[in-house]
Amino acid sequence: MKKIIMLMMALLTCVCMEAQQHNNAGKQQGGRREFNPELYMKKMNEFVANEAGLTEAESAKFFPLLREMLDKQHGLMRQQRELMMKGWKNQNLSEADYEQMVTKVAALDVESKKVEQTYYKRFHSVLPWKKVYAVRIALTRFQMEALNHFQPGRGNKRRESNNNR
Repeated sequence: MKKIIMLMMALLTCVCMEAQQHNNAGKQQGGRREFNPELYMKKMNEFVANEAGLTEAESAKFFPLLREMLDKQHGLMRQQRELMMKGWKNQNLSEADYEQMVTKVAALDVESKKVEQTYYKRFHSVLPWKKVYAVRIALTRFQMEALNHFQPGRGNKRRESNNNR
């Protein structure tokens, strides 16, 4: 009986240690997973190609265009963050300053959507519209799944509340 209990304790200890090692893999201090932009882009490209049914030839032409679009949008988002940080760092701004910041942030949002609209037309030069649409859906799904991956449990609460209705 003692041998069985000791064996179970050893097995339980091994399982707990393995779970901790698995849980800590790929994490930085503070419990957040480390972000790797190259890996993110690689996984996104694979996901989009698979979900949208892109061929190798289509992928070779399409993904450089997608990268261009995302780089331009990232630059616009960086400008938005800089504007917003101005307000967070300086609490002594006037109403006119806040109005100017909000107006510029909104204009950058519009500019980002114009970039997206322009690139969707360029995407059509290498893909049929049906696949351009499938790419858009795939990008949205990938972003949602990526958020759930980097914030475990994020999507579970929403799903649970929808199931209880």
